[in-house]
Amino acid sequence: MRILVVDDNALIRLGLRAALEELEDVVSVDEAGDGQAALDRAARGDIDVVLLDVRMPGRDGLSVLPELVGHATVVMLTNTDDLGAVGEAMRAGAAGYIIHGSLQPSGIGAAIRACLAGGTVMSGLEPWASLTPPEPPATPSVGSGGRRDDLSTREAEIMDVVAQGLTNTQIARQLFLSEKTVKNHINRIFAKLGVTNRAHAVAVWLGTDAGPAGPGTNGTAVGPGPLVDGRPRP
Repeated sequence: MRILVVDDNALIRLGLRAALEELEDVVSVDEAGDGQAALDRAARGDIDVVLLDVRMPGRDGLSVLPELVGHATVVMLTNTDDLGAVGEAMRAGAAGYIIHGSLQPSGIGAAIRACLAGGTVMSGLEPWASLTPPEPPATPSVGSGGRRDDLSTREAEIMDVVAQGLTNTQIARQLFLSEKTVKNHINRIFAKLGVTNRAHAVAVWLGTDAGPAGPGTNGTAVGPGPLVDGRPRP
């Protein structure tokens, strides 16, 4: 692997370079101190992976990322765990997002290999991702007996995706969360909605079932059973 480390902190670049050069399958490790320098270096066509910081003077990592992905696989390696930065980076084509200190050098090497193979790696984000945003003021909801208003903003976002028939793995990828975090949210959602399975939760969420009390007035209750292709199955 031929790696380019991009960070405005020279000590970080030096430490990463020394650690990565110890890995058996690393052929070379180059450095760049800002986004433009990284783009100039990657444009030569001999870099396999770019480890890219987010915040740097001049052109930062996010601004240069869409251009870099045309030259190499890009993995964000940064201290920035901001939700907006994570989402923007993944939408712009980053193959992974790693927070400094969350992986040992061997783990970074494994993450790079996974990304080169077409996978997606997220590391160091779970403690941040599991934080639930403050609930907004409750707003009335139709056909749900007020049950929807018990959910937080994040839980409501997850239920919208659950209602589309996505699995926990797919939800985690779409919302940039870990599968464990998604599972924890869904367990809390079930408790708040008074249900025990996804089909019943979707029925309550969509207003076709009022929960444990019985069917709502605007639809037919959906009984227990898994979701198949986004549709409840009896």
